[in-house]
Amino acid sequence: MATPIFASITGVSMRSSPTMSAANMAKEAEARGRKVDAVTVGDLFPKPSQAETAEWLEQLKQHGARADEEMFATLRPEGRLYAYSETAGLPSLRAAAAATFTRDTGLEASSAEVCVGTGGKGALNGAFFNSVKPGDTVFLAAPGWPTNYDMFPPGVTLLEIATGDGILRADTLREVLATHPEPALILINAPSNPTGANYTPQEREAFFAAVRELTKNTIVASDDPYGKLLFDREPYDIRAVLQRGAEERALFAEGRLAVFRSVSKEYGLAGERVGFVVTKHKDMLLSLQRWNENKGGGMGVRNQLLAQAALLYGDPFIVRTVAQLKEKRQMLIDGIAALRFADMNPPSGTIYGWVDFAGLKNTTVPASASETGEAYTLTTPADMMRYLVNVAGVCGVPGTPFYALGSPSAGADWHVRISFCCEKEQLTRVLGNLAAAEAKLQEAERKAG
Repeated sequence: MATPIFASITGVSMRSSPTMSAANMAKEAEARGRKVDAVTVGDLFPKPSQAETAEWLEQLKQHGARADEEMFATLRPEGRLYAYSETAGLPSLRAAAAATFTRDTGLEASSAEVCVGTGGKGALNGAFFNSVKPGDTVFLAAPGWPTNYDMFPPGVTLLEIATGDGILRADTLREVLATHPEPALILINAPSNPTGANYTPQEREAFFAAVRELTKNTIVASDDPYGKLLFDREPYDIRAVLQRGAEERALFAEGRLAVFRSVSKEYGLAGERVGFVVTKHKDMLLSLQRWNENKGGGMGVRNQLLAQAALLYGDPFIVRTVAQLKEKRQMLIDGIAALRFADMNPPSGTIYGWVDFAGLKNTTVPASASETGEAYTLTTPADMMRYLVNVAGVCGVPGTPFYALGSPSAGADWHVRISFCCEKEQLTRVLGNLAAAEAKLQEAERKAG
């Protein structure tokens, strides 16, 4: 069966955040008196403590006397903490980002090949603003984060490739390139938001081998905000989980790979709004710098210094956080496995489970469980969300908005993204509520039968 492909043109409209839209459903139910657990937000929990971030900054200050390394020699002095930042980002942060990126991935980068943006979204929007042109074609896998459809300039053709799990593997890429050769850019997100799926190291190498073999000028943009938040590399070695293969290193050296990173997810510093791109593609670096100068407004100096400190000293926090997330991930896996009407592939990374509720299709919510007092049948994903919020008291993010507007794949998706980085108590309650709601449906089935 051919992979579903859907083409759309950018610049038509911008959508609301599906996370916010889902949260509004929960608020409406709570206004009717229904207690709802919202597991929608993609903000890492737990956060580093203020004492921990203060320790990172203190280490950075102490190491600032080491003038033998660029990341310390260019450190902003205290007297200029409130001055504007350089539009490409603090030189010390760019040097630290290059050094830690090279260490973590094996891709050789210098500070001149780093540009900082206002969070991951700001870096992506700015880097694409002048480097992707109207009339260009961009490949992206679906389901994928809705911002992907809004971050390119108007007039770009987006080719949505419905992969099922958001991972664009080599066999699918070869299939699509046979009919749509030489796209300007391929956007990948792995581990994937919303699905939590990831390439195996072998799959990732095969993907980059296909890009190098079948295209001449295509750029790959690797959106990688979850970085080292991975669960399928055992034993977990933080220095090994992001190491890349020869094909990817070669594409990077050719200037045909741009990697987008952020301190928002890995280090729990979403409020600092610091992201960056690492690439040898000069047009992309210049595009982001000009975006910062004219549209993005630039980044706060203190925010960038904390980001630098996190990159240099915050990996013990990631190791600790991955261990905690693995426990919660297993709770979600076990809880969903116990349900009759739901299924889930274990997430390889991120902080989300992509739960398939297609088993609910054509089941009937009895009048006794309905918020309106009238029975209804679950025939669409919207009905599923109504059931989850009002009967189970659980609100995740539905799968539909993780596709392009008008995509035929959207209406057929019965998944819900459930964030498992919440408190264990809340996750336990969510899973118990899902089981209790399912029991109501099964009891109604028995009575009807």
